[in-house]
Amino acid sequence: MKTPIIRRKRYNPGSFKKKVDTQTDSYLPKGAPGKMVICPGCHALSTGKRWRLDEAAYAKHVQAGTARQVFCPACEKIRDGYPSGQVTLKGPFLAEHREEILRIIKNEEQRARGTNPLQRIMSLSQKSGQLDITTTDEKLAQRIGRELRKACGGRVTYGWSHNDKFLRVQWER
Repeated sequence: MKTPIIRRKRYNPGSFKKKVDTQTDSYLPKGAPGKMVICPGCHALSTGKRWRLDEAAYAKHVQAGTARQVFCPACEKIRDGYPSGQVTLKGPFLAEHREEILRIIKNEEQRARGTNPLQRIMSLSQKSGQLDITTTDEKLAQRIGRELRKACGGRVTYGWSHNDKFLRVQWER
């Protein structure tokens, strides 16, 4: 009798990618909000499920009255004080290069907002030598931490919550 050949599936840890469920955010609508929706808070437009920034189109739809006005998920999060990301910056380097670090943070927010207007900084607060930033999206918090490490060096740690809808980033140098 011949022994059967058992082929084992090989596991490559480098090819594993964690799947992030974007549908667990309670502020994102379950369906499309309508044909054309505009946000009076940030002037973003939504067609279907995609939000975008276009000031000329916003002004045209407001004048014509052809779009329904609804606050976007980012404006609702800001209004309710419900952040999805928190970045904490510490260290003596922060005090010495505060303006440069704030410029890096603002530039990263503008870059992220160009592709997705729902990624915004909610607040910046400084207390006892550290700077705390809250964001409306966990990916923006991750981008800020990564850009600070690339530009200024230092050490960055990421701490995702249980359900992947909140991220704590700590940068120190």
